[in-house]
Amino acid sequence: MNLLDQFVLKHVQVSLLKARLIHVSKEAGAQKAKVELNLTPRMLETDSGDKLPSYQVSARLSCQGGAEHDAGPRFVAEVGFEVIYEQVEGDPVDITVFTANHASLTRQLYPMLQQELRMLLVRLGLEQIHLPYDLATTVNLPDGETVQISGSLH
Repeated sequence: MNLLDQFVLKHVQVSLLKARLIHVSKEAGAQKAKVELNLTPRMLETDSGDKLPSYQVSARLSCQGGAEHDAGPRFVAEVGFEVIYEQVEGDPVDITVFTANHASLTRQLYPMLQQELRMLLVRLGLEQIHLPYDLATTVNLPDGETVQISGSLH
């Protein structure tokens, strides 16, 4: 199930901007880094049983680069959003269905998170770090509802 077919993004608020440069280096070239995207949904209270539900999603994108033996910079950066999705059509989607399918929201949330993280890396002087602009996703696979995410960091 792709939640974006039944829900609209109602509100976005930046909730976290955190970065730390552990080792400064101006060496050019490719560098490996670990990038993680985490989404944590929770239901918002509704006033009436007739109203379609809304859900709050905490979205976090973090990037950690370098190791002690690597020549390039070592850094940690993380951005977070609190977003609200409101259901606008269909039968009410309960929390278990929303939670099981919340990964389908990544195609909408990732570009916003990526832009904030990119600007945070630029502020650290890490212009050479390039995050993927988009995520390759596949929703509603035949043997289960999964989303595959892939990307690279240079």
